Amino acid sequence: MDTTLALPETDSRTALIEDRRQIAALLGRVLHARALLTLSAGTSDAYTSLLLEVAPLRGCLLLDAPFPEMTLLPRMSLLVSGRLDGGHFSFRTEIESSSLASNGDLLQLRFPQRLHYRERRDSFRLPLPALAQLPVSQFGDEAGVFHGLLADISRAGAGTLVQKDHRAGLGSELSCLLRLPNLSLQTRAEVRSRREQAGRLRLGLKLLNLSAAQDALLSSEINTLQRTAMRWQRHA
Repeated sequence: MDTTLALPETDSRTALIEDRRQIAALLGRVLHARALLTLSAGTSDAYTSLLLEVAPLRGCLLLDAPFPEMTLLPRMSLLVSGRLDGGHFSFRTEIESSSLASNGDLLQLRFPQRLHYRERRDSFRLPLPALAQLPVSQFGDEAGVFHGLLADISRAGAGTLVQKDHRAGLGSELSCLLRLPNLSLQTRAEVRSRREQAGRLRLGLKLLNLSAAQDALLSSEINTLQRTAMRWQRHA
């Protein structure tokens, strides 16, 4: 039986990402998710491909040969787009060289300088259970203080596992001390969902009124955790 309770999520946001490390982290997630890419050369025709390698130090991306076959020319401008965790991303780039672009097996593109990412407010969550030694976070409501272990985190929200019988209701507001490996963040959050998970109660939280400084700190910590998770995946 599905015991999930949730408030409707209707808002979304679009971010222009220009930090090279953040672009590499997001495209690394696209790579590991094997998410399909759509390529367009400025016409109504669309082609599909897969990301094979993200190489920011070499300044390039490697893609599988587009399907169906398309005419590829050096310096040709391409719009690349796709979906990740319910969000949509897109960037413009160009074909790096004619020799690599025309060998029929792969396509080498210039590493993008900027990337647009439109996400649902509660998407683009970074799972945390695989990250060892995660500190316990602290929450407070009218009933008092309680503790939970973060299950996932994003710049807009978080999921935390608490005691199964906890009564924090949908729409209630909590004071929060979110503890991540390199960051403790004091803020407030609204309970947006409740569901049973692994014998405990998972509360889905929407973070409220983060300052610009807090948002920057949280974004930096998420990027660090993403890079750690990617290194673990490579060696798994």
